[in-house]
Amino acid sequence: MLASIIIVITMIIDSTVFTSMQREVPFKLISSILVLIDIILILFCNFISKRIQLWYDLKSVKNHSKLYDFLYSFCMILGYILVKCVVISILSKYHNINTLNTFESSFVSNYVNTGGLIGIIIIYIQIVIVGPILEELLFRGILLKSLLKKYYNKPLKAIVYSSIIFAVVHFNLIQGVAAFGGAIVLGFIYYYTKSIKICILAHLINNLLVIIPMPIGLFWSLGYLVLGIYLINKGIYNLSKIDEKNVD
Repeated sequence: MLASIIIVITMIIDSTVFTSMQREVPFKLISSILVLIDIILILFCNFISKRIQLWYDLKSVKNHSKLYDFLYSFCMILGYILVKCVVISILSKYHNINTLNTFESSFVSNYVNTGGLIGIIIIYIQIVIVGPILEELLFRGILLKSLLKKYYNKPLKAIVYSSIIFAVVHFNLIQGVAAFGGAIVLGFIYYYTKSIKICILAHLINNLLVIIPMPIGLFWSLGYLVLGIYLINKGIYNLSKIDEKNVD
């Protein structure tokens, strides 16, 4: 319970800081706050992880940490990105926002304008590296892992609950919808692979690819939707089969 409260508080602070990028707030102040948040979250993860043996999971080498686990996880995250493009494109028509890529890239634009090269480096490190690591440690490594223990016979309930929390703390309709879908996919990846490392890599890939503009239109949307659903189903199916073999 305490972990969930701290997660929500830190995500609120983080969201507030990123929102302030669109206002006239000094660049150095924003950068300092971001670094401080990272330090606090890293210390918090280190404190909690010692109690749930998360670092043991990170260091241990199991059958799950194989190349095909990562490949199937990559298929799932790629499928999620494709489906997300279609969903966000539809939602954006009713939410006065063009695409999720445009929304997220506004952060980058503000940092580029105020901080130059240093700003670019800081924001990309935040989005592509620090964000995925901390969010996976918090939401999959701590929150979901705890919920999976509580709902041992109902893993889907644990995945959905953790995904709802992950979506809510984004405090934005479009970001929330995208975050919920991503958390569901990452939740299945963690459940079947038992590897937080693969979740971090999958999240990192998602954040890296999400800043790349993708063509949107009726033809492209249909293609994204069909291919995305196929990749997600294929990934879940193969990971579940691998998990069954390892259990046997």
